[in-house]
Amino acid sequence: MRSIIIKYPQQAEERGLPRVVEAWDGGQERICRGAPHVIVVHGDKDYVLGAEDSATALSYLELYAPTLGLGTCWGGYFFSAVNAYPPLFEALGIPADHKAFGAVMVGYPKLRYQRLPLRKQPRITWT
Repeated sequence: MRSIIIKYPQQAEERGLPRVVEAWDGGQERICRGAPHVIVVHGDKDYVLGAEDSATALSYLELYAPTLGLGTCWGGYFFSAVNAYPPLFEALGIPADHKAFGAVMVGYPKLRYQRLPLRKQPRITWT
């Protein structure tokens, strides 16, 4: 990240990279936020709908995870790093003709909701 900040300062600032590095230097990890697992969706790099299909799959994962007592968080920084940093791409065992399309961190959440917030009764009209 430090090299990106030096090479592309404006884009790095827009993506919040200096704050991530500053937090890291202060002992805070803001990439995976302590999650023990990361799920990376990848597929053929020429697949036109890869991003859309991956977002759909990860959305279902995000909806299903709480039924197992798990929490999720979309891994934007991690996902970007997979495609931009070849050693990470290779360490994950992603085939060379593939591309990462998304990532989600998974783990047991530190906080649990005690109850749902009160809401007004929905007004639904069936036609």
